[in-house]
Amino acid sequence: MASGQVPLLIVRHSGKMNRELIIREDMDTREEATRLLKEAKEDLDRAIRYSELKDWVTVVLYSQLAIEKSAKALISCFEAFEWTHDPSEQLKKLVEKGLLPSDFSEVASYIKEAAPWHGRSTYGGLRNGLWRSPSELCTEEAAIELLDKARKSVNKAVGFIGGFFEE
Repeated sequence: MASGQVPLLIVRHSGKMNRELIIREDMDTREEATRLLKEAKEDLDRAIRYSELKDWVTVVLYSQLAIEKSAKALISCFEAFEWTHDPSEQLKKLVEKGLLPSDFSEVASYIKEAAPWHGRSTYGGLRNGLWRSPSELCTEEAAIELLDKARKSVNKAVGFIGGFFEE
């Protein structure tokens, strides 16, 4: 295996009991991390554009995706990411191992907070015992808060990954 390549094991979940394991011996960690980081930047750009239109549901959706993909880009520097909208525990473990600086625990907290918004912005959810639509849940306040955390997450990932791969 060449330098910069590690065997990646990707676990895809489809339902609670069904898991698909994919082992990629040839996956370059730089390739995976930079691909995910590029997608995170694109999602952040979309969230910013939709904020100008005051489309808060779409801002929430793309902010959540930017945070998630930033985390997965960071994780991909070291190992395969878990197939979930909330890889916060996996990121925290990398911080605990000393592979990521301690301030990346903050990014892990953003992921944990953002993950449920994927479903809320797509399907809606319960509030005060009643099912609410995405537009009722994804308020301007929630959107602006997630957008700020998306900016911070993407910026931290850009800084780390650029230095990690000496770009």
